[in-house]
Amino acid sequence: MKERSVPPQQSRLYRLILTITRHQLSYVLQNSRHRRFLFLFFLFFAGGTALAILSVMASLTRLPLLFPQLGPSAFILFYTPMSEQASPRNVLLAHFMAVATGLLCLWLMAGLFPLEFLGAGSAFNWQREVVVACSVGLACLLMAVANCVHPPAVSSALIAALGYFETPLHLLGIGSAVVLLLLWAVFFNRLVGGLPYPLWRFDAAAARNFGELAGVPARELNFWRLAAMKGFQRRNP
Repeated sequence: MKERSVPPQQSRLYRLILTITRHQLSYVLQNSRHRRFLFLFFLFFAGGTALAILSVMASLTRLPLLFPQLGPSAFILFYTPMSEQASPRNVLLAHFMAVATGLLCLWLMAGLFPLEFLGAGSAFNWQREVVVACSVGLACLLMAVANCVHPPAVSSALIAALGYFETPLHLLGIGSAVVLLLLWAVFFNRLVGGLPYPLWRFDAAAARNFGELAGVPARELNFWRLAAMKGFQRRNP
């Protein structure tokens, strides 16, 4: 006796995938009247859980995983996940280059002026000012040249220049924290958000239709935009 085949649309796996899909952010934003509220809830939940995971991991591993610059990074990763600044490549390379830049400038200044203490909490003298200015400026330059712009990473250069990465454990902590944050962004944006969030490099073709999620402002012609357009047309008939 032949077993009765079950259509794919009636299988448990299909129903499970359908249920998950209907609760993903990408589906909800297209089919709900409360798009803005749901998006803000997604942002709150994603950012909150990301920092909560880092806090728990810091407590379990005894590693310093909580740094101020991770807050702005989390905001970009979940507020504009489809933007180029939120791609894993940009986030990872920008933070690592910024930390290296700050440490390099600090090391060079300490070599030129070995009698000056440049550790964390020391007086803010002219040597410190030079280190901060050079490290931040060089970090910005490197991000632009390498095409891996991620603004919160400039804070990593600043913190390194101020001498707060005193031991290899601190360097391991910031590196691990960035990697953990990116892993959570990939999981959350792709599974919960239902977004084609990149696994490494920014995909302009995939981000083209996501508007504000890709960092593209709304295109409504409000009063001020209309006034600017009329002024431009009067000057350029």
